[in-house]
Amino acid sequence: MEENQVKPFQKYSLEEHTYQAENALEIRFGETKGFHSSYKVVIQETENDDQTKNWLVEKIEDAPLPSENNFMEILHELEKNSYPVKIKVDEKGVFLNAIDHQKNIEGWKQKTEHIHEKYDNSELFRNQYLAVFEDEELFYKNKLKEPFWNLLLFAPSYVDNGGKNQESIAWNIKGIGNIECPGIIRAEQRDYGFDAFFTSETIIPDNIKEEIDKKYLRQAGQYKAELTIQMQYNSRKRQYAKKKADFIILDGDKIVYQETSSII
Repeated sequence: MEENQVKPFQKYSLEEHTYQAENALEIRFGETKGFHSSYKVVIQETENDDQTKNWLVEKIEDAPLPSENNFMEILHELEKNSYPVKIKVDEKGVFLNAIDHQKNIEGWKQKTEHIHEKYDNSELFRNQYLAVFEDEELFYKNKLKEPFWNLLLFAPSYVDNGGKNQESIAWNIKGIGNIECPGIIRAEQRDYGFDAFFTSETIIPDNIKEEIDKKYLRQAGQYKAELTIQMQYNSRKRQYAKKKADFIILDGDKIVYQETSSII
């Protein structure tokens, strides 16, 4: 008997919805380096006649970025001013395309036109960022690698009898590239809707391993990636109340890369 698969809605049309987003990353390939960010993600939704929806997404940082170096400050300033962005999704919340991209570019130009007064040599980086910004496909390919976007747009299907279902999600290893993480997802019914659990274990492919070894001057035999995602779905509101992901890379039994991301 073929199992029926169900993909829940992600709906935000009743009111402005705010997620609190957290991202913590620890890289241990050589010298241990840690990064942490905390911000709010605000979504406003409008429905279209064809059952697609437009999402206006704003990202608001809780605290200023700690100053690491001049380049990171400039990049942060350029990225921050690229928000808000407007995207089109289907009725289940799956990304389709950007909206008003050229208008967004013009707004960004205005917001960053005086950045050279704050940072030396910033005009070079501004021009480089603009070159990517003007390539809509490349810009969103890069932007959607951010952990909160990855979680927000993860819209899996479930077997409606509570069984296990195969799913896959691409996870971005910071500064290295994407890895496809195939795995199993299951859902458990709750009074408010359901809780969902995704688990994946996969061997790091050779091209990603080569990038890791080259960047961090390593010669590991083989790396393994493990990803778990926990989600809480509210059936009455027809939206996910919480999503949390834990991603690690292991060299044997040693964790060499660990990232935790959540939207609540």
